[in-house]
Amino acid sequence: MEHSLFLWTGIFLVGIIAGFFNTIGGGGSLLVLPFLSFLGMDVAVANGTNRLAIVLQSIAGAEAYRKKGVLCFRTALPLAGITTFGSVFGTFLAITIDRQYLNLSVAAFISLMAILLVFKPEMWEKQHETRLSKAGIFLVFFAIGMYGGFIQAGVGFFLTWGLALAVGVDLVGGNAIKMVIVGLYNVISLAIFYRNGMVDIPVGLIMAGGSMVGAVIGARFAVAKGNTWIRWILAAVVIVSAVKMVFDAL
Repeated sequence: MEHSLFLWTGIFLVGIIAGFFNTIGGGGSLLVLPFLSFLGMDVAVANGTNRLAIVLQSIAGAEAYRKKGVLCFRTALPLAGITTFGSVFGTFLAITIDRQYLNLSVAAFISLMAILLVFKPEMWEKQHETRLSKAGIFLVFFAIGMYGGFIQAGVGFFLTWGLALAVGVDLVGGNAIKMVIVGLYNVISLAIFYRNGMVDIPVGLIMAGGSMVGAVIGARFAVAKGNTWIRWILAAVVIVSAVKMVFDAL
């Protein structure tokens, strides 16, 4: 992939946008992966390179949420461990699933999420009791980890859903917890991709610089604007992402 100042600037700016959306809801990788592929990077390498930006972005986002007093490590760390366990399997299975059917399945799930975001605001904006057992929560986050290890793009939507429905946290608190979960399991995925020669370090670091800036902006925005703003922005991003996945699959 040819490198130039114009190209580096574009990668940095895309990183800012991706970091912002990943921190307030998700979907940033749905922008990053097509962008890197458009620049001529192999899809597998783009998938691995994106992990470097995700790790550093998650650290910046988690710290910003912690400073605002909305990050609960007591909830985040056990869920991060479960998700990381699942991500190991997902990373190793990254080339075994038909991408067309995967895209259609994900599009269907997140379309349902968009409907719930619009018509069931109380599900997302208020903390509530969860009806799932510990075993149920384990299975939910293990499955999310497998998907995240496989492709990453769109995993933020599933984590937001899982944290709201299975754990009972609101959107702002859930986004803070999500930073810890995503950061931890992507350390493992990044190591596996790197060992297999699928990480472009210079591109990943430039992308990470922008992503860290976007993550801090996104965390401050989420805390300042609250759950209602996040719910509507997330619904819009989810709808666009679902349409894109269907288009890619067809």
